[in-house]
Amino acid sequence: MGKTVIPKINADNYSVLIVDDEKWICESLLLLLSRSGLKVNASLNAKEALEFLERNNVSLVILDYNLPEMDGLELLTRIRLKYSGMPVIFMTGYGSETTSIKAFKLGISDYFIKPFHPKDLESSVLKILDTGSAAEAGVPAPQFFEYPITEEVGQTTGIGRALKYIKETYTSRITLEEVSEISGVSKYHFTRAFKRVMGISFSDYLNHIRVKKAEEILANPDLSISEVAFSTGFNSLRQFERVFKSTSGKPPVKYRKEKYAHDKF
Repeated sequence: MGKTVIPKINADNYSVLIVDDEKWICESLLLLLSRSGLKVNASLNAKEALEFLERNNVSLVILDYNLPEMDGLELLTRIRLKYSGMPVIFMTGYGSETTSIKAFKLGISDYFIKPFHPKDLESSVLKILDTGSAAEAGVPAPQFFEYPITEEVGQTTGIGRALKYIKETYTSRITLEEVSEISGVSKYHFTRAFKRVMGISFSDYLNHIRVKKAEEILANPDLSISEVAFSTGFNSLRQFERVFKSTSGKPPVKYRKEKYAHDKF
């Protein structure tokens, strides 16, 4: 597997807000992301963050869970109510399954458990800001997860293990049997629980993850459509083209030409 390629974007068009009560983390991320050309600001608590969002045009929020007075999940909920399309990267030092599931269900674009490598976060930020046709206009990018809260998550923590497994192994031929075993329940109960918690079926969710990754990989002109399909876990080119079109609204060949028109294919 090759190195992660950080997309080249017009970073001057984007503003990032970091929300973390640890000043040294804010300062470190400010320095790192500023070097990428991004406009970066920081807030040490939820109140400051909400006031900043009210007064400024923000493209993406990097949000820590452990905040004083109001935790990151509550702040994330408020952000969703007022800024529904805002991309949010969630950070936590606890790694709780319940916390991660709640965060995913509230529409986060990525999730980092501390400690993590700062370059990984930088790569995630730039990829998210470069996702979607609205990126060049400075409009917040589409989220990877936009599913409503439909059930108390605390009773379905096995879904958290399933989500982690899917994210790590989506390029392989994942079966319902192995994912339900990871979750610790039968296939029947896993299928029903997953749909209740995530608001989408297991197979549709898996395809969604694969297509979003394929959209990134299509930027590489050296890879054929077939290579992109198989590298993201699809069993056949026909299946890939059908699922990609139903998810992205256009065939992969057309998506590549329109999205990466500046490249030669």
